Amino acid sequence: MITKMIISNRRDVGYTIISRFEENFRLLLNNFLNRKYDSFYIYIPKGIVQKAKDRNNGDFESSLDFFENIDFPDLKEITIFKDHFKLLINEGFSKDDFILYMDQLYDLRCKIAHIKGSFSSIDLEKLIEFTEILSKKLQLKIILDLIDNLKENTNSDFLLTVPTDFYIDTYNKIGIINNLPTPDYEYDGGFVGRDEDRKKIIQYLSSPKFPVVTITGSGGVGKTALSLRIIQDILEEGNKLNLDTIVWLSAKENKLSDLGIEDIEPSLKDFEELLNIIIDMFDLPILDSIEEKIISVNKIFEINEKILIVVDNLETITDQRIINFIYDAPLNVKFLITSRKGLGQIERRHELRELKQKEAVYLFRQIAKDKGLIKLSQLKDEIISKYVEKVSNYPLAIKWVVGQVARGKDINSIIDKINTSDSDISKFCFDEIYSSLNENSQKILLTLSLVEKIPTATVLQYVVELNEDDFEDAIEELILSSLVIPEQYQNDNNEISTKYSLLPLTKSFIRIQASKTLDLREKLKYRINEVEHTITASEIAKKEYKHSLYNYGAKTDEEKVATILAQNAFQKYQNDDYEGALEEYKRAIKTAPNFAPVYRNWALMEAYEDHLSEADSLMEKAATLDKHDPQIFLIWGNIKRKSTRHIDALSKYKIAHDLSPEDPIILNAYGQAQCRLGNYEEAEDLLSKALESKFDSIKHNVICKTSLAENYVNWGDSLYKNKNYKDAEDKYNEALRNCFSAISDNSKDPKIYNVLNKSNLRKGTMLLERKEYPKAIEALSNVANSQAYTNKQLSYKLNSLLNLAEHYINSNDEIQFKRYMGRIHREFKGTPQIKYPNFNDRYTILQENLDLENLKYGKISRINAEKGFAIITENETDETYLGHRSKFIPKIEILFDSIINKDVVFKKLESDFDKMHAYNIRFL
Repeated sequence: MITKMIISNRRDVGYTIISRFEENFRLLLNNFLNRKYDSFYIYIPKGIVQKAKDRNNGDFESSLDFFENIDFPDLKEITIFKDHFKLLINEGFSKDDFILYMDQLYDLRCKIAHIKGSFSSIDLEKLIEFTEILSKKLQLKIILDLIDNLKENTNSDFLLTVPTDFYIDTYNKIGIINNLPTPDYEYDGGFVGRDEDRKKIIQYLSSPKFPVVTITGSGGVGKTALSLRIIQDILEEGNKLNLDTIVWLSAKENKLSDLGIEDIEPSLKDFEELLNIIIDMFDLPILDSIEEKIISVNKIFEINEKILIVVDNLETITDQRIINFIYDAPLNVKFLITSRKGLGQIERRHELRELKQKEAVYLFRQIAKDKGLIKLSQLKDEIISKYVEKVSNYPLAIKWVVGQVARGKDINSIIDKINTSDSDISKFCFDEIYSSLNENSQKILLTLSLVEKIPTATVLQYVVELNEDDFEDAIEELILSSLVIPEQYQNDNNEISTKYSLLPLTKSFIRIQASKTLDLREKLKYRINEVEHTITASEIAKKEYKHSLYNYGAKTDEEKVATILAQNAFQKYQNDDYEGALEEYKRAIKTAPNFAPVYRNWALMEAYEDHLSEADSLMEKAATLDKHDPQIFLIWGNIKRKSTRHIDALSKYKIAHDLSPEDPIILNAYGQAQCRLGNYEEAEDLLSKALESKFDSIKHNVICKTSLAENYVNWGDSLYKNKNYKDAEDKYNEALRNCFSAISDNSKDPKIYNVLNKSNLRKGTMLLERKEYPKAIEALSNVANSQAYTNKQLSYKLNSLLNLAEHYINSNDEIQFKRYMGRIHREFKGTPQIKYPNFNDRYTILQENLDLENLKYGKISRINAEKGFAIITENETDETYLGHRSKFIPKIEILFDSIINKDVVFKKLESDFDKMHAYNIRFL
């Protein structure tokens, strides 16, 4: 347990521990060496002995006198000299570990000693941990007792105050001139995480390619803290950037404290102040005219080999001369900038996102410790996780929440108020940046806060009714302001499209703004509905089929009223009124707080909104209230599946199945989950039971049979991959049988034909490889001759036509080959809106082989693997052709002896050279 005394006297506690450890370590070495040697000086590194003599002006009165004149790192060197280590250290501890811990202790000792150095609660914990480990190995029980006493004792009388002669004015091992402030995080939990960000930004700063590196991100995400930590890394780790000077300039005009938003005086207001700060750092006289100041700064740049200028909070700077100064700076001047917007031109941007979950929990604990909230800091990870998730793992929001608790406020009330219009955290993080946006950018943000699913750029542009130029300008402003995240993905046509989503903590704030512009909000919602009703009609039907949301099982009057309210909420949400639905669910819970189905249905709505953490919490509540309702675990599994957490989904479906082993809907969901995880036998058993159930529904039967068929196809693919061809063919046939059975139930369901064509294609492809040509042609022809209505069906059809064309060219059947090539050309080449880039190469190669009369047949007679060519001897004439490995189809990277005497078909390449060449070489 860490006491409040340790938290409030962190540096003194650290000094007490390290000084007592150092003192007892010196005494240990003194006693050890005196017992072992008559004259132990010869068993100490000569450099250490000489240094001690120089400090003492000659010899020593006693061995203790010697040890008083050596440094902390010397203790390590003496311990590892000769065979001392084996005699001093208990077993189970390597010399490398000892060196590592001693070096880390020395770094922490330096942090205590340097006034401007950061010595946070994290550093203190490390110092205690490392000292305990070393003290156990060195058997320094007195130090272990000291640490135990410090942890438990609330009386600070026995603490040692850091003496003034122990301090050093600047924490700078390598002599870099700087004016860095003490980081705020030294007093608020220390700096946590961001290892990847730190490495990446230092890498950018090290590169001559990037004169300006900008850390962007929304307010409160930790840009200033990260920039200060990076500068500390540079100062502490040996100046790998070869800097002479680091200039810190802050344009911050306010900060968020426990008391609210406070105005602060920025160190950088205008261009002249920037010049003054740089000149003052070098103790040069500050002249009157700005021209003379510019000359002075230019001279400073000339005499320094490399300077780093850090500009914090660039977005508040309005003096264009500062921006021009950054653009026009000489090559030896690098800039590190923090900004919510960035420059947008010459910079190398690094987008800073929220903390990782584990880091956010750790930061919460450290701040709680620093605020003296010991019980809060000792909560379980899963409890703290729920609270940090509610503030999207933002460092500033976490600090603010814990700070409010330290002022005596209830943490749940604080969390609930974060997304209100008068919340300090919302105002600080978003209000100023939102107000600075143009009308088009605000309209896009409002739209993104209202949509159910992340929209594509095309849909978003349609909803906001902007022309292409205005839309692109607005999106660029939002990206530069770190308010939206662009995401590229592959659409159904195998083309790259872009989606735009809001940062996590932004969405609630923007929704509040949307409530202030009701006319615009309603207009946007109407256009969103217009699009979403067109796109998702089938999805809504599928959701309603899978989840029986109207089965509440109300018994009491309170539960009956709650049921009506919950049904109203469901209808409002179906009409895209999320806020209205939310209010109805809250009213239902207030009416019947222990009625599990309301939590269940509310959770499903939050899952559709991608609020997966909230959905999980609601499902936990529902399951706690009624752990025997299989419907709860079925829907919970669906929510897990939606977030692609398939193993978690499987565990929920299993519980549902255990509770209701005959339920056909549960059997189907459980079976599909087993299939996704490759458990095909278990999936077959579950889906077969679902099909055999007495649930009389054509739609249910079609879904079961299609799911079974999909399972058999995937099973067949797995067997095919393992060269178990006979069993693979059986599985493909089972898939086909189920597809035909589903078609007899409902011949209009497009998903059946997707699976049917997929089954025939996989079966035909495998049989073609096995040279079982009649069966292969039959299977592929079924796909090639099918009516294709969906993109998947078109893809399967084109693949089958290409397979057949390739088969007939290899079989030298000119008529059939040309027939299928004609079909491909008519059905696909003439349809430009359907594009399949991955098939283009195959089609192009086949086109070149339409001239069948010029095909030649032969054998590989020899190869030259080193030069990458083969010699082909033609069958009819015995003439030889030179075939480079790049002319094989497919192209061969390395030629092997195993291809000698293999039959090939090829074309003669017309050439002016003596040697005849071959191309389009294919193995028969």
